[in-house]
Amino acid sequence: MVCMVSSAPSRRREAIRCRCAGTCYPADGEQCLFYFRSFFSQAGAAPLPPPSLQRRTDLCGILSPHIDFRVSPGAYTHAFAPLANASEADLYLILGVGHRSRLEWSVDGRDIRTPLGRAFADAESFEWLRKRLPFPCQDPAAHEGEHSIEFPIVLLQALRVFRGCDRPVRFLPLLCGGLSDWVEQGKAPARGSQFDRLATSLLSLRQAYGDRMQLIVSIDGCHIGPRFGHPFAVTPSLLEETRLWEEELWRSVEAGDISAFFAHLGRERNFRFFDGVGALALLLRIAEPGTRLERTHYEQWFEEVDRSVVTFTSGLLRQTAMVPFEGGGT
Repeated sequence: MVCMVSSAPSRRREAIRCRCAGTCYPADGEQCLFYFRSFFSQAGAAPLPPPSLQRRTDLCGILSPHIDFRVSPGAYTHAFAPLANASEADLYLILGVGHRSRLEWSVDGRDIRTPLGRAFADAESFEWLRKRLPFPCQDPAAHEGEHSIEFPIVLLQALRVFRGCDRPVRFLPLLCGGLSDWVEQGKAPARGSQFDRLATSLLSLRQAYGDRMQLIVSIDGCHIGPRFGHPFAVTPSLLEETRLWEEELWRSVEAGDISAFFAHLGRERNFRFFDGVGALALLLRIAEPGTRLERTHYEQWFEEVDRSVVTFTSGLLRQTAMVPFEGGGT
């Protein structure tokens, strides 16, 4: 097994063992690295930049799917390749999806063990955030086996090995809900809401870290068809309608317009089960001025066997003085 060298404190720390190793990706460390490296050489993939390439300083995060690796390795390359020549972050704030969470927001302070070693949850940030929030924000069971956190962590570990870096990955995981009450109203969450208090705290944390923190938005897109409880099969015309619907949604995110984002979701009451509502809403509130989302990949995974589809998008978040990302409004 390949293990990453750790300089973290030797005190006993609780850790979650990853559950997807051995099914979605190899459980052996060497095989795991070989598997992930192969992603970047497949047709249509974004290649790993050569070590000689000048380090980019404009990257402040990525947008990544959390679909099974076996469905679309290429989608992950379009998210993670830009990180391979970016400055290494001291902390990754991972905005995932609470697939099994009983809470709208759930943060966790446990490490995660993968075939590539141990990734360390940032205990100080976790405790600071937990104490700042005046509502329940811990659902430990929801984090156990949660692939929207596990997948980006193991890929971050692999990238560090590819770069010859032995620093362990340090992260803060936050599982996000769908903000269904606000979607129903078609309005952005109000000042003083749980969302607002969380976003304000995360913005403070982000400002404290500055460029030493990078964001990982780990979401998929729409979930449509009988597999997801819809009383109809997905058709080619519905696939095209969904592509256009998502295009408008993403334009509101790219414009930094949280009001337009919720208005668009509210018109259909998220009928298409877009799973990144909470994570993207937080992104719109905590992104620094001058941050711009650039989409790099879009895909619709349609399965004929049940006539259902899952969509997903990759992208990067970069600093630009040209087009401001005005994410502070509600």
